[in-house]
Amino acid sequence: MPFKNYKHYLLRLGFIFLLCFMTGEPHLNGHEYRPFRMETLPEPLLPAGYVPPALDNPSIVTYMSAADIIRHINIHYESFYKKADNEVPNDPLKRLHQFMLTYDRISQLRYRRNVLSLPCQKPLHELIDYIMKSRWYSEYLILVSTNPIYDYSESTALRIIISAHTASHFFQIPFPTLFCLIFQESKFDFKIKSHTGALGLGQITRIAIKQINLLRKNEPLEDRRLNATANHIKSIYSDPVIDEILRSMGFYPMFPLLGSFPDQIKKYNPYSWKVVNQVSNELKQKGFSYGKNRNLVKRLIKRALKGEILRGKYAAVHPALLKITDVNYGKKFGTVLNIETNIIISAMLLKHYMNYKWIINKKKLYLNPSLSAIMAIAAYNQGPTVVREYLRYLVNRYPRSKIERATSRDRWMFLSKGGIKKAMKKKSIRVNELFEHIRKITLCSEGECH
Repeated sequence: MPFKNYKHYLLRLGFIFLLCFMTGEPHLNGHEYRPFRMETLPEPLLPAGYVPPALDNPSIVTYMSAADIIRHINIHYESFYKKADNEVPNDPLKRLHQFMLTYDRISQLRYRRNVLSLPCQKPLHELIDYIMKSRWYSEYLILVSTNPIYDYSESTALRIIISAHTASHFFQIPFPTLFCLIFQESKFDFKIKSHTGALGLGQITRIAIKQINLLRKNEPLEDRRLNATANHIKSIYSDPVIDEILRSMGFYPMFPLLGSFPDQIKKYNPYSWKVVNQVSNELKQKGFSYGKNRNLVKRLIKRALKGEILRGKYAAVHPALLKITDVNYGKKFGTVLNIETNIIISAMLLKHYMNYKWIINKKKLYLNPSLSAIMAIAAYNQGPTVVREYLRYLVNRYPRSKIERATSRDRWMFLSKGGIKKAMKKKSIRVNELFEHIRKITLCSEGECH
């Protein structure tokens, strides 16, 4: 072959190779694809049809009308309607039951956004059944939703469900884990305060706030997730299609104008005299003379913030405290008593511990996602030091390979009071607290494995 023809042949061959490589280039069309990154051994996690969050465009919507979505969710809810009609005692809880069972479907149809669950975790209807069988449901929720003196807020319930679903989606954490964590921590009471000073739905502490602010500073991707979650929640609250769907169920939602998410998260002391005075004034305006006794009102507030149900004439403290807390602290992003803020940072903290690098004896320990979720629950409650010591105890007791292959089905083999006691330096009260905390959350979130 003449050199000139050979040169043309090489040029053509090179051009063909270039076309082949260009054909293989990904085309993102402006949407960022970020697959779920968890440094663990392989275990099925993403459900069929799951769409990872596009952080740069969190408000994308489909063109389905409210009427079409309502028709779809009515078909979806049809198999649960008889159960709700027979077992749910009043109209507000029937509406809530329908919304909880259908919101994931609504979110998929309207925004193409659904949530993750791990193998062996309960499906949504079983999570709701678990809540309905709890003492809290029978002794508290039925009471406050039936007796008008408690002024039960349906909008508060909607905000909790929407925020938990959205946070679970954007932080790509299992919804059953986050849902059951919030239930165990606070029983869905956004104003509650523990004896240690932890506040709100996820029982956020001062140490947790410092950790969150540090994560936002050092991990830009997680801060983007936080802001994407906040922006999408605001989009849902202002979406006329969502409003029409909710009204078709019988809701009359009153969602706050949340503003932008601040750079720093603030903590608030619900025992301050300012709040006591405001609650006292609210009670006096409602005609309750004991509102004049500020010391009594302070004691009643303290009992209510611990989750106690006040009865009789003192029941009026609940709606008064709810109103004052929400008006002062719940309408804007940035305080831990704001529903949306508390759930977002709870999800961010849980995600941090699910992806935590557990270095045991100078070597990284790889956990399956289901066992990683259990250890994340423990770290969320007591901090990573305790979990690290407990994992060191397990590594010294079992082969590392056995621990790394373990799933939630094996949790009782590894979850022992004795091991936790050694990790926590024999502090029996905290051992029992942590053991019960993990046990109750796993009972809530875990189903049958087949």
